[in-house]
Amino acid sequence: MQISIGKNTTTNYLVILVRLFQGIYVTRWMVNFLGDSQYGLWSVLWSFFAYAILVDFGFGISAQKFTSLELFKHDIRRYNAIVSMIFSFQWLMSLVMVAAIFVASFFLPELFKVTDPEKLAYCRKCFFMFSLGTAAIFPLCIFSEIMVGLHKIYVKNYIDTVSRLCELFGFLIVLKCGGGLFGVIVFDIILMGAERSFTGFCVSRFIPGFRLRFHLFDKDVFRQIFGFSSGTYLISIAKLLRSRMSEPLTSGYLGLAQAGILHFSSRLASLCGQTISQYNNNVRPISAQLFHRNKITMLRTFVKKSMQWNMFMACLIVVPAIFLTDEATRVLFDRTNTDAATLREIHWLSILSLVGVMVSAAIMQIPHSVLLMCEKHHLMAGITMSEAVLVVLTMALCLEAGLGVWSVVAGPIVISLFIVFCVMLPALIRVVHSRYLPFLVSVYLPSILCSLPAVALLLALKKILGGHVNDFWMCALCGTSYAVVFMLLSWRFQMRPATRALYLRRANVWTRNHLPPAARLIPSK
Repeated sequence: MQISIGKNTTTNYLVILVRLFQGIYVTRWMVNFLGDSQYGLWSVLWSFFAYAILVDFGFGISAQKFTSLELFKHDIRRYNAIVSMIFSFQWLMSLVMVAAIFVASFFLPELFKVTDPEKLAYCRKCFFMFSLGTAAIFPLCIFSEIMVGLHKIYVKNYIDTVSRLCELFGFLIVLKCGGGLFGVIVFDIILMGAERSFTGFCVSRFIPGFRLRFHLFDKDVFRQIFGFSSGTYLISIAKLLRSRMSEPLTSGYLGLAQAGILHFSSRLASLCGQTISQYNNNVRPISAQLFHRNKITMLRTFVKKSMQWNMFMACLIVVPAIFLTDEATRVLFDRTNTDAATLREIHWLSILSLVGVMVSAAIMQIPHSVLLMCEKHHLMAGITMSEAVLVVLTMALCLEAGLGVWSVVAGPIVISLFIVFCVMLPALIRVVHSRYLPFLVSVYLPSILCSLPAVALLLALKKILGGHVNDFWMCALCGTSYAVVFMLLSWRFQMRPATRALYLRRANVWTRNHLPPAARLIPSK
């Protein structure tokens, strides 16, 4: 298990560098080549893709859970029957998606706020290509869930890295050749289909005897799947409403340009969130294994360390990004032709988005994953559905009242904080048999205290360097100084002496085995 966690997490942080590089340049090219309106259309179309969760019914996560419990080692025929039913059901649901796409096409003028016939025709063409393409590849998502259940996330990361690099160069070629948004959509659909098909090939190599066949109904198999998937389905719907309604609502009330600005403002926060959450893919399968084997003490230790790691990464990544928002946005996304009012709007929306990532990544993600896999899926369904309804109602009411796009980001943060501290974390404490206040103090307080001196240094350097260096060097110098101070303080005050000694011994062994004597960090005796 330790080897699997290490390889998965390491490759997660390696692939995030590729995603960071790819995400920055794709966002730049999309905005500069297409403008805010077509970039807003792109973001709204991706919001539609998330609605595929509505026809998943939680079966995808069921495939992950049954794989993580290693059912294929004990009863390969039973395992094949389960994943075959899931796969067949998803193919059936892709046909339902096609029908829904046809119905939704009649409401495109109201959704996109477009009245020009030529622009509307282009939006309709992009909508059909994107929606029908995603419906066609929807059933292939099961292979990624199986790969996570196998603890082979590192293999999925290798495939994802190649796919993201192909996407990067492909998008540039399409945009340079004048393919526009429609060309980008066609290329992206083909690439996603190829990526998921190859993931399926890898799954067949890792599981001897793995077979898929069209198997729509078996009463015993359905009962086994439905007990878990019914709760996860409600959770999936709630997460969809929670995270994917902001852009369609903004587009419906304020137009595509405001939806594009909202999506653009979340890009920095999205990159930070990806950096923080790369450890989290390990949490679901490991939590399921430990709880299934009734190893509660190990589960408690694992959950506590996982939450401490997320809080450490959140303070390391998000906190300096909040204080360097304008500089980082200019360096990463290069909006030199944007007017001052829009830049101010982007500034505050970006900060609010970063705060939202701090709440979701550092506080909510680990408890949510653990409770889901520890037979609390029905409780989580109720919690997340209640949260989603409150969030969507808050966004709609704020937009109706004319409070502006900032309320779409701020309102959900307040609701999430209340729910996680008053409902979700107490439920987690009961599962791991711990005490509420000591547990929270040990998880959150050390990283917060270590970040305070680092923030003071960052603000002092920013004031000293202001007007003397460009945005890149401001981010590099202030961000690096913050990171060095924060990591040194964390090493000294957060890490136990035994753990520090263990890491030093490992570093000593690695340097002896891989570096010449003159370059070793810790000289051998």
